[in-house]
Amino acid sequence: MRCRLETRLGFGMGVLTAFLLAGSAQAARFDGKFTLLSQVREGDQSRDLEAPTILYGDLSGMDHGASVDTYFGLAHDFARNEGLFTDLYDASIRVPGVIPGVDFTLGRQLLAEVPGGIFVTDGGKVRFDFGGPAVFTIFGGQPQYFEPTYSSELLSQDEQIWGGSVRTKSLRNAVFTLGFLQQQRNGNTLRQLVSGSGNWSLPTLPGSPSLYGSTTLDSGHRNIDQATAGLRAFVLSAKLSLNLESTYYKPQDHGEFVNPEFQRREDPIFELFSVSDLMQFRGGWAYAFSPSLSGTADYSYQRYEKQSGDFENGHLGSAGIRWLPYGDGLEVVRLEYYIADSGGGQVNGGRLYYESSVYQRIVFRSGAALAYYEKASHENDFAVSGLLGLGYAILPGLVCEIGMEANSNQRFDQDFRFGFWLTYNQRYLTGRGDPARGEAS
Repeated sequence: MRCRLETRLGFGMGVLTAFLLAGSAQAARFDGKFTLLSQVREGDQSRDLEAPTILYGDLSGMDHGASVDTYFGLAHDFARNEGLFTDLYDASIRVPGVIPGVDFTLGRQLLAEVPGGIFVTDGGKVRFDFGGPAVFTIFGGQPQYFEPTYSSELLSQDEQIWGGSVRTKSLRNAVFTLGFLQQQRNGNTLRQLVSGSGNWSLPTLPGSPSLYGSTTLDSGHRNIDQATAGLRAFVLSAKLSLNLESTYYKPQDHGEFVNPEFQRREDPIFELFSVSDLMQFRGGWAYAFSPSLSGTADYSYQRYEKQSGDFENGHLGSAGIRWLPYGDGLEVVRLEYYIADSGGGQVNGGRLYYESSVYQRIVFRSGAALAYYEKASHENDFAVSGLLGLGYAILPGLVCEIGMEANSNQRFDQDFRFGFWLTYNQRYLTGRGDPARGEAS
């Protein structure tokens, strides 16, 4: 048996920036969040786990509406004692009013201005809105990647992106965007994406349908990189809503074989299992039976080409209900059944979750899950898990919670986790001539 201790610490912090900027600010607001999580894991096949520490902060309401955002993690594994690890996900400042009509953001930030291009980037973004029918944006920087979402460590992270977009803002019930993104790695151009996207609502038609879609072309390689089309609408009544969506994705254009030049692969993870493209269709509905009972159902179909002429088909489906026993939201019951089927096998499973806040300052959570799977290799087994949690609001904004989780499956015959959470949310307001005051969210 092995025992592990995992600690996670989150703290909202913008104090340094507040001292630097508050002197010229007419009013400042500081929002902070503090979260402490300790977890002990004991099992017969426990693997090494990291113990991350997360520090999060947000500061807004400065002069000209400037705001500062930070989000980062400090990780330490007490079992291995290999030192402290740091991941910085966001450290940016946004200033929207120094120059009329110009809004700029500098630092590490999330850039998602073009379909198919979502990056955590060290760089800048400038938005121009001079009151006309459109808004213009230019951006650029160096993407940053964090485990385990970035394939092999052999893949170079010497990348740069730049581009721009124009978005309409004066059309009634519709928004359209045109954009361009160029991505480079080791000085070589990976993609030159030209994209168009839109959302069009038709409130006067039966069901108030809303149409949305996007198309991204790689002008350098002359192929469709990604395309999406979808529909949202009410059917027969406002109680029943429907969402249909289809997607085509082809990040590579090298014919029948994976590109042997490792550094030129556009999507290294996708190319691990496909030499070509992915097509997906999804349909889902939600129905409100009553104010306290609602149901959902979802189905998706995926098809991708593993090797030339060898296709893989996959199906995912689920159905569930949410019940509010007294209709006030103080008690919530969720029940779900799901199925997954592909060439590798099939999984059938169910989940049950209950949460209660009936008693003042006390939160109780419990859950159970059972799944049965059959593999193409004729192996089959059950996987079982359970969860119990109890939380208490010590002070306004300060919540303590303990939890116990137990799992049993083919890989972990006995796996137990005991967790401790401490969360604190704080808002601090100050203004010229007024005493500072703090309030819990």
